[in-house]
Amino acid sequence: MFKGGFAIWIFLGAAWSSAPEPVLPLNEAVQTAIRTNLRVKGAALEVDEAGDMVEALKTRRYPRLEMDAAIDRNLTRQSYTFSRGSLVTDSPIGPIPPDNVEITTKEGTTKVFSVGARQPLTRLYTIALEICEGYVSTDMAVQKVRLTQQDVAYLVKLQYFEVGRILGDLQAIDESILFLSALSDLVRNYVDQQVALEYELLDVRARLAQRQLERQRRVDEMITAKERLNALLGRDVETPFSIEHLSIPHQVVYDTNESLALAFEQRADFTESLLAIEKANYSYDIKKSEYIPEVDLHFRYLKLFDVRLIPDAEAFISLDMRWEFFDWGRKRDELASRASKIAGAEVQMEEVRNRIEIEVRESLRKLRTAYESVEVARDLQAAYREKVRVMINRYREQTALLTDVLEAETQLDRANSDYNGAVLSVWGALAEYEKAVGEA
Repeated sequence: MFKGGFAIWIFLGAAWSSAPEPVLPLNEAVQTAIRTNLRVKGAALEVDEAGDMVEALKTRRYPRLEMDAAIDRNLTRQSYTFSRGSLVTDSPIGPIPPDNVEITTKEGTTKVFSVGARQPLTRLYTIALEICEGYVSTDMAVQKVRLTQQDVAYLVKLQYFEVGRILGDLQAIDESILFLSALSDLVRNYVDQQVALEYELLDVRARLAQRQLERQRRVDEMITAKERLNALLGRDVETPFSIEHLSIPHQVVYDTNESLALAFEQRADFTESLLAIEKANYSYDIKKSEYIPEVDLHFRYLKLFDVRLIPDAEAFISLDMRWEFFDWGRKRDELASRASKIAGAEVQMEEVRNRIEIEVRESLRKLRTAYESVEVARDLQAAYREKVRVMINRYREQTALLTDVLEAETQLDRANSDYNGAVLSVWGALAEYEKAVGEA
């Protein structure tokens, strides 16, 4: 019968596969998922995107270089008239020009080329704020990666324990099959000796067939569970593996205050909420900087081709200023909106803080209860194991009914499953605690 302590488990593949499989330790599974999980990779791409945006913002501090070129087709004739004496009214030789002079252009093509550079001055302050906001956005993306990694690590642990639960159930079912097979032979002998009735043998065989069918269902569940774990690890779902032996973890009493301090230090969602406040403040300052007039240093060179009447080239350098001195209250309302975002970010940070505190305290209570449930399940398992031994001996001695034996076996099967679940509940509670304090 089912002897010894907790038996989850390297199952060696004998329960459902004859081929040996490489053992995948829990820590290795978690670390693999943190590196290769598809959700983690997707979150990491957002970090690259935010970093590229910051680099793009930095280029706005430098002069903006522009070049324009055009080919104009003159569709109309242009006429210029210089009146008599318009240049010099009186001179020793008389007025210049002495008579009215009319100059006309011919239809044709004019080529225009210009190049310029515009260096922002006052806008440098706003650009610096935008770059700082970009750095905060990058840090938030990094925290999102950490949050995804913590979530994936928790899911990997749960799926790993799900594989362990099915393995434990398979082992208990195999023991039940062995027991019912032996009991079937014993009852058949009693039927041959006319000590037991035929329906009792049929009852035992029906229970045996039920266990064998249940075992096949568990094997199918095992295949699906392993495929899901492989998907979380970012590898081919058909990759073979077996899990390591998971004994009951050593009981540790965690201090509540220390756990809370650790959670506020390590939880990515809490850090992200703090960064959201910082980003909202930068957004407010950026909007406030719009009150500053924009002053740029501007250089431009212009060249005309096929033009002889007027100067065909010019170059200038200037200080340009643009200032919207009245905006009908638009900037004021936009600033009020940004201030509301700051307040909203602060409220959300408090919500995250409260949620973290509740999760940490709840995980500690679950962990304590899980350890206590193992002791209860172990005692029940030992009691029903002894009951089965007594019942089968009494049945051999013809002092107990077959129904008593079957009932005891059912109770032991349930106790084995409960003990398996109790041990896994400790691991699950420990994983929940690690997630609550921000450990991957």
